[in-house]
Amino acid sequence: MGQEKTPPLAPYKRQVFVCTGPRCAPETSLDIYQTLKAKLKELGVDQKSVRRAQAHCFGICQGGPILLVYPEGIWYHHVTQEKLTRIIEEHLLGGKPILEWVFYPSS
Repeated sequence: MGQEKTPPLAPYKRQVFVCTGPRCAPETSLDIYQTLKAKLKELGVDQKSVRRAQAHCFGICQGGPILLVYPEGIWYHHVTQEKLTRIIEEHLLGGKPILEWVFYPSS
């Protein structure tokens, strides 16, 4: 058996997961993910700053769309297009979570 090579991964500042599973907000969660992708590209934010990913399920089937930001471990609930814009500007780029929308901070 050969030695496995570690996959390459460039460093990044934040990772954002958007629940796009079928239960919590199936009508809007995929749109939130696509908007996140488009807005980050529009702002010129590359994957060295913010990586994004879809998550099939966080095990919380209400309050969606749900967005989870690492490394802080900040969970946002009921994310709308308007909330997403502020989350991108203030948290992802500005470093300040929007506490009024957080339902499970890591600390």
